[in-house]
Amino acid sequence: MYGKYTCNAPFNNMYVQLTGNVSPCWKSVGDGDTWSKDKSLMDIWRGEEFQKYRDALMQDAFIFRCEECKIDIDNGVYPLAKAYENFPVNDMPSMMEIELSNQCNLECIMCSGFLSSGIRKNRDKLPPLPQIYDKSFIEQMKEFIPHLTELRVNGGEPFAQKILLDLLDVVSEIKPELHVHIATNGTVYNKRVQSILDRCNIHMNISIDSLIPERYEQIRINGSYKTLMKNFKIFKKYHHDSGKSLSVMVNPMNMNWDEMVSFIPWSTRNRVNIWYNTILYPHHLTIRNLPAKEIGKIVNHMEEESSKLSSYDPMGNLPILNNLINLLKQWHLDALSEIDIPKYDDAGMLINDKEPQ
Repeated sequence: MYGKYTCNAPFNNMYVQLTGNVSPCWKSVGDGDTWSKDKSLMDIWRGEEFQKYRDALMQDAFIFRCEECKIDIDNGVYPLAKAYENFPVNDMPSMMEIELSNQCNLECIMCSGFLSSGIRKNRDKLPPLPQIYDKSFIEQMKEFIPHLTELRVNGGEPFAQKILLDLLDVVSEIKPELHVHIATNGTVYNKRVQSILDRCNIHMNISIDSLIPERYEQIRINGSYKTLMKNFKIFKKYHHDSGKSLSVMVNPMNMNWDEMVSFIPWSTRNRVNIWYNTILYPHHLTIRNLPAKEIGKIVNHMEEESSKLSSYDPMGNLPILNNLINLLKQWHLDALSEIDIPKYDDAGMLINDKEPQ
């Protein structure tokens, strides 16, 4: 059990996606409800779609993509459900995860037009996604903010989105102590961002995929390594001075895997937590798509380099590296066994899960 129920998400969380879809978690995107002028957040929270999940879990049953977590639980793998176990279960959500826009200043090679406005315009040659959320959404959030323990912000570059900054202004007025976790590329910093930092309880997860300037800028198109590191020093000082948590997200790919071990001593020097986000899309960049021989070489290299690391690990990042190596070992075994590799679309949905058109 992960909390009061096998999964607490439908009882304590709302995942608000930039398309307007609102569901208990990111895995259930597409199986939830849709926010609109005629259907408020409260309508959705108390509506039939969320209740379907609750009714099922109260019977220890798993519906829709909840079945994927059930497989993880049965296999002893850390399931997504565990992420919601420590948040209170009450009449209102104690956590919300929000993606309000795909507005972004970068066009990262592993990203898509669904998550980056620049990619959608310049790479995909498509019109902008509609801005679903507006002032009425922020007004509705005023009823939820007092009950929240944590607010997690993803999607595009949050610090480049007016709708998100406007929402954080409201958070600062209603509940400035609310734990707000923001996933950012770290390249946007200005007076308004500093004002938000001064008034809110912000905890950041900054994406840094390479410590080599030229490689970083090849991955994070339109990004400047110099600007990133200048902002990183500002953000690091803010977090360390205020005692707030700061972490760095690294995306291991077939073009930067040789740096993964080097992030451990770097993280110790900078006093940050490291997380590895092994991408599965796009297919030509994921390590999982490499031949078994190549994956084996990567595993051997990482094990050799990690054996040279100091055991001094004040940030607790060595187990995170070991988890990455163990995952790559499993991918190596899968490649040797020629197991079919799952394929995902731009929105992160399994292509095989799609309904026939």
